[in-house]
Amino acid sequence: MTTTGQSTGQSTGQRTGTRSPDEATVEQQVLARMAQWRATFEAKDVDGMMTFYADGDAFSAFDLMPPLEFRGGAGWRANWVSFFAAWQGVPHLELTDVEVHGAGDLAVVRAMVRLHGTMSGQATDLWVRQTNVFRHLGGQWLMVHDHVSVPTDFATGRSLTDLSPHPAR
Repeated sequence: MTTTGQSTGQSTGQRTGTRSPDEATVEQQVLARMAQWRATFEAKDVDGMMTFYADGDAFSAFDLMPPLEFRGGAGWRANWVSFFAAWQGVPHLELTDVEVHGAGDLAVVRAMVRLHGTMSGQATDLWVRQTNVFRHLGGQWLMVHDHVSVPTDFATGRSLTDLSPHPAR
């Protein structure tokens, strides 16, 4: 398991066990890709965001907004357009508790992500859970699956957007 600092992208955690050189290389490359993704997100660059995803039906996503599943790029692009349009100024991201597991042409990233800024005229500050599956395609690491979620209180049906993995914040 590797924990990554939110602003530096540098590995700050300890790994248990032994990694092969291939695993270490995959981890470094995917962490670099995630840092690029974060910068592109904060720039609200829709065209840039689309360069992180596999083409066509090779990509799917389970996101916070409907539909239940995105498949392929057209709907995903439209999702980014409407999402970024809702933000006034920069939507800030902090990725913490990042873990990268991978070897060969496949890698999985999981992280806790804090999203904050002004959305639809309201101060927004929430933590989400994010899991990304990457494949090494055409010489670069591309997401083939993106999953973002928040826990649900099943008694009320309410999404729990006020939880934090770091309660002291």
